Amino acid sequence: MTTHPDYWNQIYQDEGRPGWDMDRATPLVEELLGLALPLGLRPGGDLVVPGCGYGHDAAELQERGFQVTGLDFAPLAIQGAMGRYGDRVVWSQGDWFATHLGPWDAIFDHTCFVAMDPPRRPAYVAACAGHLKPGGLWMAALFHEVKGLSGPPHAIPMEDMRHLAEAHFEVLHLDHATASHPRRTGREYLLVARRR
Repeated sequence: MTTHPDYWNQIYQDEGRPGWDMDRATPLVEELLGLALPLGLRPGGDLVVPGCGYGHDAAELQERGFQVTGLDFAPLAIQGAMGRYGDRVVWSQGDWFATHLGPWDAIFDHTCFVAMDPPRRPAYVAACAGHLKPGGLWMAALFHEVKGLSGPPHAIPMEDMRHLAEAHFEVLHLDHATASHPRRTGREYLLVARRR
């Protein structure tokens, strides 16, 4: 079950480098920050990367001047992140649905939402709002197409994502990604939303 850390831990144990791991930060770090900085996100702010995996995005965001927490459900992911990047980032093994996380200025969500089983999406969005400071930003890279796979990752149409987000957020940007990794070109879109 994807709702238990053992599911994800087993993937890290079996594959070493899971299929979603690019061995570097996503190029969407640059694109999402380019959208969020004019909306008030500032270097020095507290940022969380849920589902951080081996920590590439978290480490890149730390290099760009943010105070970053990398959070993952799977202990082996956190061990791998620490082994690659040391203590430059605050690494934490935990459940995004816990009530005691944050609050942060922003969320950088590259692989976490799309890994959720679709019935959990409303609760996930509510958790995002709960972990942010008032007015905090949720930056997310999402799939509108996953090449026919049953998931995870799970695709979601843009307008369905807008409807979900608007329960707790003001949607500031929702459009196709232009800087995706070549393996994902044409399949990703970006959301930037402000907690109400």
